[in-house]
Amino acid sequence: MKLQLAVLCLVLLNTQLEMTAAVTMPDYIKVCSRNDPKITECIKDTVHAMRPHLKDGIKELNVPAMEPLDIGDLNILEGGSAGINVKALDLKIYGPSNFEIKKLKNSNNGLRYDFELNLPRLQGEGKYDINGQILTLPLRGNGPFTGNFTNFYAFVKVIFDTKNVNGEEYLQIKNLEVKIRTGKGRIRLENLFNGDKALGDVVNDTINQNFEVFTNELIQPIERALEKKFIVIARKILENFTYNELFPV
Repeated sequence: MKLQLAVLCLVLLNTQLEMTAAVTMPDYIKVCSRNDPKITECIKDTVHAMRPHLKDGIKELNVPAMEPLDIGDLNILEGGSAGINVKALDLKIYGPSNFEIKKLKNSNNGLRYDFELNLPRLQGEGKYDINGQILTLPLRGNGPFTGNFTNFYAFVKVIFDTKNVNGEEYLQIKNLEVKIRTGKGRIRLENLFNGDKALGDVVNDTINQNFEVFTNELIQPIERALEKKFIVIARKILENFTYNELFPV
């Protein structure tokens, strides 16, 4: 019985220590006063300082790694005016943690923030399944694909709300929206037309000559997937700290 009590005490002590560690503010998260007239600059500096930690994940806050950004499977197009079906499978994106905040505005008493982010270099990889027509091109095939993208922009709107938990005020995400403006890049679809290299090269070259038009047709489901990922990351951070800990008066 004494041994069982000792083990129970050790388990409870370890649990308490883990709970304490989970709410310890990491040194690289700079606290910004909500009354600071330069709060947007403070937030920008804090978020930029967090980038390398977001890349690999923040274990003590249960924040998942941002890279690779595992978007998973997407039904990018189903049917459509040309009857095209496009699926991306096991989609992974590398490089999003290298974002740079170009503009940041806050409003609604500090409960709304609008970010303009530059994504200088992104790489994507996964598998695809396509059947239909894009840009008047008949497309058929499935296999691996890769992409290299430069100078993309993301426009992110975040609206917060507050909630009371055991007498403490916490921030929570009320709404988060992502809009992407495409930049330059190249995509390579392997195994088009069952591996016919000549036809595959023609299609890949045509896609890349019309890269912006092509990607604009596919970007909306990727925006929705990114919103879900960013909400998970933000919620993991917000649930660990009170409003006053993150933004003291």
